[in-house]
Amino acid sequence: MENRHLIDLSIKYGLSSADVSKLVSIVYQVGVHDMESKEFRRIVTYLCENKLINIPPEEIIEELKRKGLING
Repeated sequence: MENRHLIDLSIKYGLSSADVSKLVSIVYQVGVHDMESKEFRRIVTYLCENKLINIPPEEIIEELKRKGLING
């Protein structure tokens, strides 16, 4: 299944397939499993816009909690 939002983000931010996989993995770890949901799109967009893909997942999750994007 293709996710148009992820494709658009990968083009806009020059993400590799490994980067996209990491994004999906992190969002799944925080309990968002619907890749078509607004919550999923909001989280992955935030991570890309703020160039947070290359930091450790634990730090990403803490950042998402601080910003109120996930429940902590």
